[in-house]
Formats: sequence, C-alpha cells, structure tokens
Amino acid sequence: MNSRRRPLTASGRLALSLLCAVAAMLAAGFAFLADAVALGSTACGTAAISLALAAVQWRTMRAPGADGDEVTIDLRNPLPRLSTNDPVTGLVDKTCFRVSLSQRVASARRHLQPLSPVVFELDGFERARPERRDQALRLLGSALRRTLRECDTACRYGDAAVAALLEDTPESGAAAAAERVRKAVTMSPTGRSFTLSAGIACYPSHALDAHDLLRRSVQALAAARAAGRDRVEIAGVD
Repeated sequence: MNSRRRPLTASGRLALSLLCAVAAMLAAGFAFLADAVALGSTACGTAAISLALAAVQWRTMRAPGADGDEVTIDLRNPLPRLSTNDPVTGLVDKTCFRVSLSQRVASARRHLQPLSPVVFELDGFERARPERRDQALRLLGSALRRTLRECDTACRYGDAAVAALLEDTPESGAAAAAERVRKAVTMSPTGRSFTLSAGIACYPSHALDAHDLLRRSVQALAAARAAGRDRVEIAGVD
C-alpha cells in the first residue's frame, strides 16, 4: 500500500499561505492587546511574509500557460527580505505601527483612556551627507528607546521621520516626552547638524479613529516645521 502523501496543489498552497497570514494577524492583534509588543511585531512579520508568498503564488498561477496544479517559484529570484525592524534606527516598521495604532485606539475606546501618537522629523535631513543622516537616525532611535515605556511603540515612518505611540498618555504628557526626545537629539554632538520637530494628537481630544488621529499628528508636525522648526506642536481642537 502506497502511503506517500500527494503534494499540495497550487490552490492548496495559496490557501495555506493565506490561512497562515490570517492566523498571524490574529496573533498580532491579541499580542498588542496584551501589551506583548515584541511578540506582536514578530507576528506582524510572519503575516507579511505569508502574504508576500501568497502574492507570488497567485501571480504564478495567473501567468500565461501556467499549470494550476504545478507551480514553481524560481529561487534564482527570491522574495525580498521582509523585516519588522528598520536596520538603521532599530525600530519596528510602518506596517506594525499601523496595526498597533488600530489596536490601541480600540483599547483606549474600550477602557476610556487617552492615547497620543507623536510624529518626529529631523530638520535639515535632505542637506546632510548620507553617513550623517544614519548617525542622526540612530541617535533618534536610541533617544526614543530611552524615553518610552515598554507599553509604548515607536517606528521608522519615513526617510527622516519616526512615529511614537504613547499609551494612556494625555497631550501634556506626550508633549513632555517629545520635548525630552527633541533635546536628546539636538543637544548631542552627533545631532548637532540637525534639529527635531514633532507633532502630537491625542485620542479622544483630536480624533476618534486611528486614521484621523495619525493625520492630525502629521498636521501638527507640519505646523511645527512651518513655525520655524525645532519645536513640538500639539494639534488644535476643531
């Protein structure tokens, strides 16, 4: 009797990848709700890899002349390396931050607690040499890790920007934390060529959902830069 198992079909492999992605996203959600940030970040990375693999499998299945039961991924062109951490700052990436923001807003709504996202941007970044940029970003990442609590989240959000999510923190507490980070960067010899601007919004004062809350933070950052840079601004109340 032949006991060998039949290999999964292409559709079966696609379904398995999607199932793994859904399971990883659920695990990330529960981890962030339980304040297990490191575990949640790892689960986000697993979900991203599963979704990327599913996308490759789907494109291969849809390719002209492809056999639906025999799909081969060309290992000469491997998938790009997906990481949940930025190699320069050591902070989590934007995808994990957005997942965390949605989860924390839901938790803040349920427990009637304030929540403050803060967006930082290095002023003068475009004019600096690449090595000076990396030094300033590493300094900013280090300042955030020293300032934030374990329950807070920070990520690399753009070329010169990082974002922090301060749990159970009103706008006054967020402003004090942002000011500590700003001084740590601008008063360091490494950051001497740069200044740091920051924008803050707070749930529920400025917005009631994750997208609008982050948008208000970015608007406050733009106001800080327009007002002369090297400052912390809090979003206005509509």
